[in-house]
Amino acid sequence: MGRLEAVIGRLGAVIAFGIVLLGAHSAIAQWHSHDSRMYFDYGDPMMTSVIQSADGHAADVRLTTANSMFSFVRTANSAKGQYYAIRDVTIEVVEKGEAQPVITRNVVDTLYAKTFDESISKTSWHARNEHLALPMLDSNKSYSVRIEIRDDIDRMTLHAAPFELRPTTFANVNTRNGIAIGDIALADDMSNGVATTSGQGNSYMFSHDIEGSVSFKLAPVLHSDPMVDISVRQLTNLVNPSDTGERYRGALDASDLRPNAAYEYSSADSVLRYKLVPTNDSGVWTALFNVPGQTFEQGKYTITVRVRAGSVEQSQTNDVELVWQGMPLSLEDPTDAIEPLGVIAPPETVQAMSSGSKQDMTRKLYAYWKTLDPTPGTAYNERMATFYQRVDYADFNFANGRMLNGAMTDRGKVYLLYGPPTKVERSFLPGEAPTETWTYNNNVGRTFCFEARNSPGNYELTDIKELSVAEK
Repeated sequence: MGRLEAVIGRLGAVIAFGIVLLGAHSAIAQWHSHDSRMYFDYGDPMMTSVIQSADGHAADVRLTTANSMFSFVRTANSAKGQYYAIRDVTIEVVEKGEAQPVITRNVVDTLYAKTFDESISKTSWHARNEHLALPMLDSNKSYSVRIEIRDDIDRMTLHAAPFELRPTTFANVNTRNGIAIGDIALADDMSNGVATTSGQGNSYMFSHDIEGSVSFKLAPVLHSDPMVDISVRQLTNLVNPSDTGERYRGALDASDLRPNAAYEYSSADSVLRYKLVPTNDSGVWTALFNVPGQTFEQGKYTITVRVRAGSVEQSQTNDVELVWQGMPLSLEDPTDAIEPLGVIAPPETVQAMSSGSKQDMTRKLYAYWKTLDPTPGTAYNERMATFYQRVDYADFNFANGRMLNGAMTDRGKVYLLYGPPTKVERSFLPGEAPTETWTYNNNVGRTFCFEARNSPGNYELTDIKELSVAEK
């Protein structure tokens, strides 16, 4: 048994994952911080979505791009930033089978960054909204919106997946039973008449209330006040594929329905803002909703809005994927996620979890962490998130030529157990092996000494000392 394993054996209560060592953080804070994925190339550096109006005559094209997709260069314009890049966007409305676009919109803007690090950041975003007036769309034909984003300096090009458009639904007031419904628009926050969204397209943070709005239009012949209900159905489940079905159904209050009002684009920087304003278009309503989604697991969902006025009813369904935004990389494959559990779980638990298909392993992994969840009433597990953020950090920072998964090195194991030390001291003396000393002046109350005796970067645990009361 190695030195660290022996220590782990002596510190049973702590190794059993003492609650205080892995503090809970709010789910919202996890979206934007502690994101170890910034060290890696991951995902597309752009997010796009298209929100079509109730009558089908207009659409808002939302796009958000990360600085990392552009080549920034120095600029003398220090008022806006030390670095700049040129974003070149082309938006086309295309009829299926036709080579010539129905609409072409080209937009070029300048992006600024204050520092070089910001200019290459994967987590610094620039958002934009383009409002398109659409012609009459034939219900017998298919139309889509295509979006191309180019870096005007090095000409790198990215294409978003096409967005299908609905035919114009309100050419006259009697079509579609006199009710037309627009696309469901999700928001990160809706307060004081302003909706804010980071433009994540049809992706939304799981285990989080789903906020959004939908506009609809009533024919003048419909004199009854509308009634609106929302339903959410889960189509796929990352954790347990057999657990799907309806997750929510509820009617909106009259206070959630705003007559003669619609959201209008207001401003953008790293996020998009829309303001609820009065409209002269009679018969237009906007419904605001907040679906309690704290227990919703990761997976694909559909949200359906039903509008009734008298005996007339119409519905609109949009897809949404609930994802773990900022999910630790070490959690994406269960074979990577299970091995580090050997630091805190008995060998027989790790062995049992390692058998079966990847889906079986994922289900057992999440079931294990559910027993340690400090907030069992939500799908988001703060303790699990903190542990695998530590795994990501350790893998990236403590890997060496003899062990590529840094989380399983001596330094990595200590980091998984206790998190970042309060103080690190390093020594590189000629003729002596490099050393590191980690001090925890907190409830851990210990120092851990590591020495790279055998090969560069391969730091092995050599000593553990208890801090005195005066040293804590």
